[in-house]
Amino acid sequence: MSREDDGIQSSLAPPGAGLPVVQAFVLRHLIFPAYCLTTSWDKALAAFQAEGLRMISLVERLTDEQLQRRVLVKAPLGIEDSSRYWSAAMVLEHLIEVGSRVAVGIIELTHGTQVTIKADIADVKPKGGQGPQIIEDYRQFLEDYTRMIDEEAGDRASRSRHLHPWFGELNAHQWNCLGAVHQSVHRKQLERIIAGLDGPPAAGNSG
Repeated sequence: MSREDDGIQSSLAPPGAGLPVVQAFVLRHLIFPAYCLTTSWDKALAAFQAEGLRMISLVERLTDEQLQRRVLVKAPLGIEDSSRYWSAAMVLEHLIEVGSRVAVGIIELTHGTQVTIKADIADVKPKGGQGPQIIEDYRQFLEDYTRMIDEEAGDRASRSRHLHPWFGELNAHQWNCLGAVHQSVHRKQLERIIAGLDGPPAAGNSG
């Protein structure tokens, strides 16, 4: 990270600081529960895959330099302040890390076993520095995620729950829905990053 990058990142809230209070409340108690109630297991998995493919189509057009360039954006709904200064490659890195953990947690919940993965917002921030191979890594991740959920899940209606720091205790279906929502949130972030590659830095946080 350059000195300029360091300066911009240090001006943002620390990782894990969370979302603005009103946004956090609305997401946890209104938007996310409504999504889970109206989205089936298979529909959530299809949405996860569709959002992933959209992101691949976006990053495939970028040069290696553009893929790596960090851009300060206004945060879409569901992204905390510390995540506003990422590159496209960092978005993919983050999605692989989070999605891999979510998949393991979902499988464990559907089999009623103790969840071995801790949901830690600060711990899954991307480190950056990965080259264009990250695109192929992400493409492989999409295939692995869908295969794992399709082939290894047990009882989709399992009552076992696991804590998410923003959304509380979630069952396997809710975690599956969260996986899809997470993809959508970061696809919007990715679009803003790409739009900002040739534009001025964003000012402030949209919430």
